[in-house]
Amino acid sequence: MPNRLAQERSPYLRQHATNPVDWYPWCAEAFERARQEDKPIFLSIGYSACHWCHVMERESFADLEVAQVLNRAYISIKVDREERPDIDAFYMRVCQALTGHGGWPLTIIMTPDKQPFFAATYLPKRARFGRPGLVELLEHVAHLWQTRRQELLEYAAQITAALAPSKSNAQSSPELAERATQELLQQWDRQHGGFGAAPKFPMAPQLLFLLFRFFQTGNPELLEACEHTLHAMRMGGIWDHVGFGFHRYATDERWRFPHFEKMLSDQALLALTYAEAYRITGRELWAQTVREILHYTDERLRAPYGAYYSAEDADSAGTEGAYYLWHDAELRQILTPEQYEFLCFAFGAEPQGNFADTGANVLFQTAPWDSIAERFGMSPPQAQQYWERIRQRLLQYRLRRIPPLRDEKVLTDWNGLMLVALCTAGDALQAAEYHARARQAADWLLRVHRTPEGELLHSSFEGEPSIPGLLDDYAYLCWGMLALYRSTFEPRWLEAALSLGRALRERFWSPELAAFTLAPIHANELPTAVIESADGATPSGAGLAPVLFVQLYELTGQQHWIAWAEEALAALPDALERVPMAFPTLLMALERVRTPGTQLLLLSPQPDAQWESLRSVLQQAYLPDTTAAGASTVADWHALQELAPIWRFYSLPERATAYVCTQFACQEPVHTAEELRRLLLDKRALDRKGR
Repeated sequence: MPNRLAQERSPYLRQHATNPVDWYPWCAEAFERARQEDKPIFLSIGYSACHWCHVMERESFADLEVAQVLNRAYISIKVDREERPDIDAFYMRVCQALTGHGGWPLTIIMTPDKQPFFAATYLPKRARFGRPGLVELLEHVAHLWQTRRQELLEYAAQITAALAPSKSNAQSSPELAERATQELLQQWDRQHGGFGAAPKFPMAPQLLFLLFRFFQTGNPELLEACEHTLHAMRMGGIWDHVGFGFHRYATDERWRFPHFEKMLSDQALLALTYAEAYRITGRELWAQTVREILHYTDERLRAPYGAYYSAEDADSAGTEGAYYLWHDAELRQILTPEQYEFLCFAFGAEPQGNFADTGANVLFQTAPWDSIAERFGMSPPQAQQYWERIRQRLLQYRLRRIPPLRDEKVLTDWNGLMLVALCTAGDALQAAEYHARARQAADWLLRVHRTPEGELLHSSFEGEPSIPGLLDDYAYLCWGMLALYRSTFEPRWLEAALSLGRALRERFWSPELAAFTLAPIHANELPTAVIESADGATPSGAGLAPVLFVQLYELTGQQHWIAWAEEALAALPDALERVPMAFPTLLMALERVRTPGTQLLLLSPQPDAQWESLRSVLQQAYLPDTTAAGASTVADWHALQELAPIWRFYSLPERATAYVCTQFACQEPVHTAEELRRLLLDKRALDRKGR
């Protein structure tokens, strides 16, 4: 008989609906029952694309012996970390504090009032791998709960008190951005790309920071570190060479052997990063990678209504990576002998397999195309065309396999990142279809994931939204609306960004802590507030908020936006002084407040060819310190003047015109793309000289 999780919207929770464990979702009923029955809480947190979450489910939660212990001595709660990132963030911090590491599945034992006293990640049913067995652990803790409860309660209270945030006293310094830059360069693996040792993660916020710092300083080493990493990831097995898209991370230093889950957030941030690199360098491989990432998201993650699902699993047919791995017999069956030889040389396939004693192969590009082409007596374009024919054969064969489970949850925050990626790609590649996809997703999110009162909802499944929005939902969606406005100059996106920015400040700014909290300040369900200022796999909403406020100030001229940005940056996390490279988004916010940006106003009485040529200069250039407003119809101009009062003193000109301004003091207007490009480049050179 299914348990309570069968009624949940989260596909991850529903994967546990047939467990014999008497699971609850996170709800008041579970904690009340724990109090009434005087039992501790067993909390398990995971997500649908997590391999070890599936392992623990099969080994333990589907096991009757484990279920009997849990049902007798505990109240058991299951949480989808993507659905409740606030819960995950707090208890992951507990795990890191108690064990020195974190990961999923996350295992917590706590009191009925949510105070934790035990934390771990994956646990086998019986002790092995140097890990305690879950059955023995549960019996031991249940005994302690009966015999030494006061000690457990005191320990839990100490942990909670130690994790409670306090107002920071750290101050900003102009040297912090340079220190973070140098830390990243010191961590840069100059042989294999990336930062640090294995396992290697894409670290998109840090890559975006390096591009921003290259723009500021002109230091070519920063661009080299970023491009080297982008190239290594594109060549490696972390990139799906057959079906496109990036896997979550690489288990080795050379990016060859991935952990196979695919997350929407990674696709969005990496499409954004490759698009920005293309804007700077014009390198075709970066444009190709953007197109292929967005082809993957369109094919596999895009819902019929235009928003994007959250992830694809690492497992297929019960085995990690089975969908993506190739056995030698399969390759010989699919390909001609000549194609097989080409594949083995160019993409690392071996008769005995190359992946972790499985006898199967991960595909990774072994050499640049010119070297591959020379080996087979081809030109590089011919070699790439030959590979494309092979790729199509492999893809058609792979489509007959059991595909990975797709988590069809729609998350507001990750969809906000996709809006930014689609708009940046559409601008950089001059591809209107990406702007169209962004419009469709944005319209749906504002209609379905926003209440009539303006409150965002974090998640939906099959079009049914639930769970109040968190900081990242407001921050990322606001970022997406600003990107849509910059790409289209449609006033409705600026109006949405202003509304979301105000709501973000109202709901998440804590004057007592002088910080943004992850959950709304008046609706926190955890023992303490949670503040996340460091970047993880995605940018920190707390770091992004002041960036957004600066942009809204530069778009509108309204002083409260810059006052809010400065207030958010007045008290910085103490860890920023110790490890500045962990805070790239916050450091970009500091730099945007510290150095005046550029405002660009584009106006035209109609959207003619001259207007489009001016707009293409803005769209194709990498200008991270530039905000842009514009209108090409009388109606849009009147709407802009209402939303952005600073521009009320301008008149709609008789022909397409560009105004380049610093702190709202504008230079002489220009009318051609060449003039605008020169003006922006001259200003960039002067800004660098001033630094």
